[in-house]
Amino acid sequence: MALPWQRRDPRIDGTPTRRRNRRRDRPSSEETQQQSARLQEERRRQRLAITIGIMLILAVLAMVAVGLYREFIEPPRVTAGEVRGVKFSMGDLVDRIRVLQGINRYKQGGFVDLSVVPFEYLQNMLNAEVLRQAAPGLGFSTTDEDIEEELRRRFYPNPPAGQEVDTEQLDREYDNTYSNLLTQVNLSDEAYRQLVAEELLSSQLWMMFLGTIPETPEQVEVEWIRLDYGGSVDPTEVKTRLDDGDKFDAVAIEVGASGKFANDQGYVGWVPQGAFMDLDVVLFGDPENEVEPLAVGAISEPQFAEDSVFIIKKLAGPEERELEFIMTWQLVNVRVAEWQSEQLSRGSSEGWLTISFDSDRYAWVADQVRLTRPRVEQPQQDQQGGLPIGGQ
Repeated sequence: MALPWQRRDPRIDGTPTRRRNRRRDRPSSEETQQQSARLQEERRRQRLAITIGIMLILAVLAMVAVGLYREFIEPPRVTAGEVRGVKFSMGDLVDRIRVLQGINRYKQGGFVDLSVVPFEYLQNMLNAEVLRQAAPGLGFSTTDEDIEEELRRRFYPNPPAGQEVDTEQLDREYDNTYSNLLTQVNLSDEAYRQLVAEELLSSQLWMMFLGTIPETPEQVEVEWIRLDYGGSVDPTEVKTRLDDGDKFDAVAIEVGASGKFANDQGYVGWVPQGAFMDLDVVLFGDPENEVEPLAVGAISEPQFAEDSVFIIKKLAGPEERELEFIMTWQLVNVRVAEWQSEQLSRGSSEGWLTISFDSDRYAWVADQVRLTRPRVEQPQQDQQGGLPIGGQ
């Protein structure tokens, strides 16, 4: 039995034990270093993961930014064509097509044909600039008065003869009609007047070549069957039917594609040399290469022209006779086109004209025009017979 003075206070007795236990529970310096190393490694991995995540986000943002730049910012600034330092960007081309599309919709209720238009209108822009620069040498000019006169011809109301005229009222109608067009097609007065100036210069070029057309050139009388490339009608089968005795006009009615020079039966009329360059050899022969022209009454093999296939029957000629208006118009257009083509070729070879237009840029232009296709209501003819545009 333990005597009272031999008993130990457990609180006093346990203190050294707890201290010894705490000392045993404390990690050694080696364990501390290992824990610190593991913590640092974990933090390093977290920083690395965060860094990689940020880099991936930046890469995605950079790709999006590059795509946006290439799609929306760069293309409009890229030069599509240039004439002696006067540049036309892709954005200029899109703006021009939008304007012409709006005007076409305003006048006719139709849209610009995007299957062929972008490159053609780029050429037209370059042709207009070439003509503008060449105008002084050709003796052509347009003044503000000429442009205003043309605007009035197009937009000014035409009251019936004998009707009492209120000049102020007609002037107001003219201003309203012209302003309405500009608003509908989203075009400034300055930009539209520039278009009118280009058209006036083109008219002067047209009139210059009109003066070179003989009044009574040698012509042949023809009828033809015109077929579209890629159509469902085989030209050789049509020729076989004609050789087998099918009537020319009946076949023309059945399979012929519509055109502005022949009627439904295929009759064209009297055609001068040079009106259809691709058909000149078959119609008039080629003495230099000893090629005889198609005989009267004969039917040609299919003739593959630039945009169509023709099977021609020669009815009469050649003989000198007065030109019909439609053939005069065609001859002048051919000569204007030849002059423009010669200028483009010459400018390209001499280095003062460049065209930079490929399939990718064509697709971009077409997409931009489709995205902003104008919604323009077709104008109504006024009660006095005037037309808002064109005036003819």
